[in-house]
Amino acid sequence: MIKNIVVFFLFTVALVGAQVPRVALPPPGPSRYYIHVVNGLSKLGLLVHCQSKDDDLGYHRLLNHGDDYQWNFKVNFWGTTLYWCKLETPHAYVSFESFWPETQHLWLRDRCKHGTVGTCIWTAKDDGIYLRNFLANVDELIHKWIYKR
Repeated sequence: MIKNIVVFFLFTVALVGAQVPRVALPPPGPSRYYIHVVNGLSKLGLLVHCQSKDDDLGYHRLLNHGDDYQWNFKVNFWGTTLYWCKLETPHAYVSFESFWPETQHLWLRDRCKHGTVGTCIWTAKDDGIYLRNFLANVDELIHKWIYKR
């Protein structure tokens, strides 16, 4: 009798376990990311200052159209790597996060995925800051300039 109950219990557990939906985890992101800040302005130079909590990358002047400042890094063990930048012209500025960790939503990772490499390209244009969307093959306006008085 007890043997039959044990068999029935194990059969029920196996049947219920087979019907539990599996949670699909997002694919792992690239292990290394490359961040670019590009001067796409028609006339003005660009001052770039990017940093993380632990790493100040300093000030960089991108004087000519097409000049590119870039750095690369690996996401830390805890997955909390965060970079932000301030871009400034003589007439306007904008501050924004240029890289952040994503655990549930993959908005940034989808835009910065270039094959198997994580490449985020932020371009300063006359009307604002654009992020290259590699999947759609377009630059998307993400931030508008804040004009100085």
